[in-house]
Amino acid sequence: MKKFFKFSLMAIAILTASVAYADDNDFLIKVAKENSKWVSFVANDAQNIDLTLYGANEDILYTQKIHTAGSVIKTYDLSALPDGSYLLEMESKSKLTKYYIEIKDNNAVISQPFVTKFLRPVFTREDGMLTLDLKGTCKGAVEVQILNEYNDELYGNTFTDEAKLIKKYDVSKIYAKELTFVIRSGGQEFTETIKL
Repeated sequence: MKKFFKFSLMAIAILTASVAYADDNDFLIKVAKENSKWVSFVANDAQNIDLTLYGANEDILYTQKIHTAGSVIKTYDLSALPDGSYLLEMESKSKLTKYYIEIKDNNAVISQPFVTKFLRPVFTREDGMLTLDLKGTCKGAVEVQILNEYNDELYGNTFTDEAKLIKKYDVSKIYAKELTFVIRSGGQEFTETIKL
């Protein structure tokens, strides 16, 4: 299995080209050319994406952190992979997209995307002030906890029925290198670490 894993990583060639692309999706995966094992990743705006290719038994065959500054196409050669079923996951800050890839007889067939959208609080920083905007991501009571880099609690409060909560924090006089915000509501937990 180790040989297969190393061979797969070495054989996945990445050819990059920038192009203009207009689509309603943030990104998509498609077969690069007919009757081949080449697939293309297409993004139409700036974003950070974690790409992971899984084989049988959820073995990770390949991972890559992709930062796009604008429209981009990345093409991957899957020729080193044997016939079988694979899962390609692409996670951005706002969603997780899964594509199932079936390789058979030197052809790659890609499923329609399965998209899970994430609703996350938004943080903005300006002139020593840090603003937390829940943007309707929470339901009911909201617990906000702020920790420093040593996991010491600097702030903790629970707000009742504040799904649209906007809170401002003065971080100009804090002697911490980073702050971790832990937000809990309705059985969900959001964590965001902000460097100061």
